Amino acid sequence: MWNTLQRTCVYGLSILGLAGAAVAQTASSSAVMPAFRTSGMVGLAAGQTARLNVMNPGTEGPAIAGPSCSAQLAFVNAAGLVLKSLLVNVPAGQSTPFDLEREVDLASVTGLRVEVRATIKPPASVATATANAATCRLIPTLEVFDDATGRTQFIDTRFPQNPPPTATTTP
Repeated sequence: MWNTLQRTCVYGLSILGLAGAAVAQTASSSAVMPAFRTSGMVGLAAGQTARLNVMNPGTEGPAIAGPSCSAQLAFVNAAGLVLKSLLVNVPAGQSTPFDLEREVDLASVTGLRVEVRATIKPPASVATATANAATCRLIPTLEVFDDATGRTQFIDTRFPQNPPPTATTTP
């Protein structure tokens, strides 16, 4: 009789423990999901290129290791319209550049300067975003350089984490 009661208690506690672990795992996965990130606005003039670099530092140890990290990169204009986008997969210990060339990608835009910003979002695929959530950390930089000389004119490393943009209505 006592053995049956012990087994029942152990099974009950095991089920409660597994349920609690599942709830905790779900909560932590949503809590660590990479946030939407954006740079500030920068101006591009003729002969300049904006480059968004994303680096996956991987994990520390004797050798760089870790998973590849996926993200949706984009350049957006002052009105919030996507000018150019790219889905990237960055292996651990490597970086990936994404360029917006004033002369090529924005040739049809008039004016001396075009205001743009760079954005980084989790991938659209829920499975990929979930796999990224707990293990991926991409470090971004936005660089503007002169096409003729290749010289960097400035670098911005400030990409605060923001909630994703949502449509708002006014009353």
